Amino acid sequence: MKVSIILGTRPQIIKSAPVYEAFRSKGVECEIVNTGQHYDYEMNRQFFGELKLPEPSADLNVGAGSPNMQVSEIIRSLGGLFEKSKPDLALVPGDTNSALAAGIACSKSGVPLAHLESGCRSGDFRMAEEINRRVLDHTSDLLLCPTPGCVRNVKSERVLAKAVVDVGDTMYDSLLKLLPRAVAADAPAKHGLEKGGYVFMTMHRAETVDDRSALGRVMEAVGSLPLPVAFSVHPRTRARIREFGLQPAPNVELLEPLPYIETLGLVEGSQMVITDSGGLQKEAYWLRRPSMIARETTEWGEIVKAGGAILVGTEGSRIKEGYRRLQKVDRKQFAKSRLIFGNGDASQRAVRAALRFLRGRVPDRN
Repeated sequence: MKVSIILGTRPQIIKSAPVYEAFRSKGVECEIVNTGQHYDYEMNRQFFGELKLPEPSADLNVGAGSPNMQVSEIIRSLGGLFEKSKPDLALVPGDTNSALAAGIACSKSGVPLAHLESGCRSGDFRMAEEINRRVLDHTSDLLLCPTPGCVRNVKSERVLAKAVVDVGDTMYDSLLKLLPRAVAADAPAKHGLEKGGYVFMTMHRAETVDDRSALGRVMEAVGSLPLPVAFSVHPRTRARIREFGLQPAPNVELLEPLPYIETLGLVEGSQMVITDSGGLQKEAYWLRRPSMIARETTEWGEIVKAGGAILVGTEGSRIKEGYRRLQKVDRKQFAKSRLIFGNGDASQRAVRAALRFLRGRVPDRN
């Protein structure tokens, strides 16, 4: 059996690392194909080293460009690659342009497709990710869902996949494995921050950072908070801050994109988190840190329902009110984490599901 894991962004690398390790532990030939959608070292190859992934067997180097260009280039390149490597299964994590393109390439090349982290739904069709994840789910053969709610979502849509399995969240696996190193590294001290005395922030989605008014409102609101704000700035966001002429307030420190372990350390040491990132919403929840989600909807409604996060959009008054509300969050709100996202063994469960699927499809090569 041969499995190709296709990834290209920071979150996809984090989700895929424990799955790669689990496949290898079962003796399965497993290759990694890197599309290069995140082409900055800090957003891509740095994470290969941190998560102990091998060099990709293929690097598509799609780089910068419009979404149409990225998707079309990945489809073209993967089509040629599949003709040579002939994988029995392609595993695609997440909801990025790389994921969408990989799913289409699999469909056109006749390669069975497993979608890792399937079934997530925000209901916000302005988000490219919402379109991507829905298309992927409806073109996949095997759906590996991170929560029971995600299973319900795909079943309500009557997807045509051959199997739908609740495996848990493989990002949780990565976090549990690396958290001791993150705590030992003491990232707050490195940045001159007092543990429990600052807000950690990220912002990268187009609907927020490409809108001068929205980004300006967020920057103004966090600048009025009574705590330091450690803002890990995505390259896209930094470019917009410069383009729009926005000046961060004295309490807001703009940081370069951070290594994964350092990010975990800063989240774990924070009082709370402000983000529009789906992945960071979960990481904050697992680390028992409340978060403000700078969006109107989220694909992780389970976290909001459990009381671990609130939706504040990009209005300054809502962010300030959110800060006041989160001061009162009881840490017991996070006790159901394992019930929602699994027990930290999602990668093993995902591989078992993939092997059951393959054994029903792959002929004996002997």
